[in-house]
Amino acid sequence: MAQSRGATAAGWETRILAQLEQRELRVATVAKVIQSYSRLAGKVGEFASHSRDAEARSREMQGEHERLLESYERNGGGGSGWGGGGSSGCSSRGMSLAQQRIADLERDIEAMKEERTVLYRTQGTNAQRLLDLSDKMRETDERLRQQELEIMDSHEALRRSNSKIDDLRAALKEKDGTVQILQDEMSALQLEIVQIEDRCRKLQAENDDLVKRWLQKMNSEAEKVNEVTQELELIKRKSEALSPRMGPAVFEDDQFFAVHSPPAGANAIHGASLVPRSAVGKIDARMEEVHSIAISGSGALLAVGGQSTTVKVFDAETGESVFSLSGCLKAVNHVEISTDSTLLLAASSDHTARIWKLDTGRHWKSLTGHIGSVMVAKFNHDASRVFTYSQDRTIKVWDTQRGLCVKTLFTVSSCHDFALLDSAGARIATAHVDNSVRVWDTASGKRLREASVHKEQVMSVWASCTGSRILTNSYDGTLKLVDASTLDVVAVMSAPGYRPSRNWARASLSPDGRFAMAGSIDGRLFVWDVNSGDLVRTLDIHKSAVCDALWHPTGMRVYSAEKSRYILILH
Repeated sequence: MAQSRGATAAGWETRILAQLEQRELRVATVAKVIQSYSRLAGKVGEFASHSRDAEARSREMQGEHERLLESYERNGGGGSGWGGGGSSGCSSRGMSLAQQRIADLERDIEAMKEERTVLYRTQGTNAQRLLDLSDKMRETDERLRQQELEIMDSHEALRRSNSKIDDLRAALKEKDGTVQILQDEMSALQLEIVQIEDRCRKLQAENDDLVKRWLQKMNSEAEKVNEVTQELELIKRKSEALSPRMGPAVFEDDQFFAVHSPPAGANAIHGASLVPRSAVGKIDARMEEVHSIAISGSGALLAVGGQSTTVKVFDAETGESVFSLSGCLKAVNHVEISTDSTLLLAASSDHTARIWKLDTGRHWKSLTGHIGSVMVAKFNHDASRVFTYSQDRTIKVWDTQRGLCVKTLFTVSSCHDFALLDSAGARIATAHVDNSVRVWDTASGKRLREASVHKEQVMSVWASCTGSRILTNSYDGTLKLVDASTLDVVAVMSAPGYRPSRNWARASLSPDGRFAMAGSIDGRLFVWDVNSGDLVRTLDIHKSAVCDALWHPTGMRVYSAEKSRYILILH
């Protein structure tokens, strides 16, 4: 850098010296012209002096000539003889000589006048050249002055650049020091990570050993239970043999060891779903505003969440209140019941999701970690994991038993809803305000694919039973059936007058996947045929906007919630 600055300085000094030398040459040329002009002016002055002398002599000769003529005229008539003749001859010769001399002088004068004219002309030419050279010198001086100013500006810019370079070098040196500190800290952290990994491996080994011991213990207890069962069977047979007339004995413990049969109507879950025709019952949620409803896998319980801080649980058949679950500090935005109907999950605006046990109605877990309102919360199939979405634009995966967050996904764009695409929750689909649907891998947190499927924001997504299709609901007034593997639109559903009621108004599929259902802001309920995309039925049954609508697991009944506290039961 220093060599380049030295080379730059030597270059401009050489240019200045060359320009000064050229200026000296021009000044020397102008000085020679001025000297020639001075000599010429001196000669012109000499010629002018000679001319004045010649004119004076000519005037003297003319005066002498006139005096001679006057003398001749006075003596010409009075003289006679030799005397008179001699005097006349002398006068004639004198006059001729004078006239000749005058003529010579006049010729000299004319020649001097011509020479003076030539000298004046030459003087004028030289004066014009002197003026031109003076103008050129002024222009050259002005250019030199401008160049000197430019050189001074260049010097100043060079000084500022050097100052900036020095500052940057100092900053770079400081950053090098910071980088070295960070590298040292990173080395220390890597060493700490290695130590933590060693501890984790040890803890994992201890955990594996504990699990193995626990399994052995459980197997041992199972063997003991089997032995007790065999003994009870033996006692029962002996009792029957000893008391044939009294009939078989009944043991209360038999129910504990028996395998429970599925509830009545369970096989109907896989049957054909029916389109609702009319309302046959009404449930009063007793809250200012309803946000979400959920039905248990057995179809026995209906959960309702809304503007109240409590979650209401009703008997889905009779509409009678079963539980009023408290614990939330603010409004409940979403409710969910586990597949085995043992747990209830609620997402609240107090930045928390909470879990209750439905066999006792008691609060069990609080999932805290979000920094915004929790808008959606869902179980996976076996309820071993909980998935929550918050307005902080994150989706968190929780271990249900421990109540700890095991994974956080950053959605970047705000979303209204999400759906699990498989029983474990390994893949989820999210509905976003930027009109798109995205599919995520929850294990890695990576976005697998995305597509803009609507013209306006997507408010809900619902996955089919197999997870191969996604039903989307948008504020543009359309529902779309989307292929989950490619995000290609399979079917489009719309209806005159259909307009979703709120930004998280949900559409749902029937259990057999044949029908789609969604409520409108004017209180009407719309049902479409998924395969054809045709509108099947419109029910004008609500007095306010419909926020949620679900099929019973058997597909024989529908529960439709309106914003103003009531849930209708439809057959």
